[in-house]
Amino acid sequence: MEKKNKILEILMDSEEPIKGKELAEKIGVSRQMIIQYISKLKTEGHKIASTRDGYILEREKGIRKMIAVKHSSNEIEDELFSIVNAGGTVLDVIVEHPLYGEIKGRIDVKTVNDVIKFMSLLKTTHATPLLELSEGIHIHTIEVKDEKTFEEVKKAIKKYLILDLS
Repeated sequence: MEKKNKILEILMDSEEPIKGKELAEKIGVSRQMIIQYISKLKTEGHKIASTRDGYILEREKGIRKMIAVKHSSNEIEDELFSIVNAGGTVLDVIVEHPLYGEIKGRIDVKTVNDVIKFMSLLKTTHATPLLELSEGIHIHTIEVKDEKTFEEVKKAIKKYLILDLS
């Protein structure tokens, strides 16, 4: 499994997501084989996230906490800007669905530019935000450097905050 280990090494050396196509070219295998190797690495316990920007090895860079919020689709941009401007990273969004249970989507926004990119994708793809499946109620996993920053994030979005799950 030399190729699988090479993929892991590449991911360990990168702070940014790497597209499957790029991994395939570096390793000399098909994109489909990359999917299989990534699946195998995940089953071995490696925390590899599949994001819209590629694969990334998850590394906690501080404190992760969950918050429950409620707002409309029109307020997504304001919420995300408020969180990143207060020093937080929005890792995901989670909603409860009556048929499927928990549905989780990756967001991965940590900078103003990330928010702009995310909002642009949301608009151009005409995708339905997950919060629309749950009457605006959703949970975010937020990563911050310390407790003080988490308190700043909560203050910044207090108009949306319905429950602190930390």
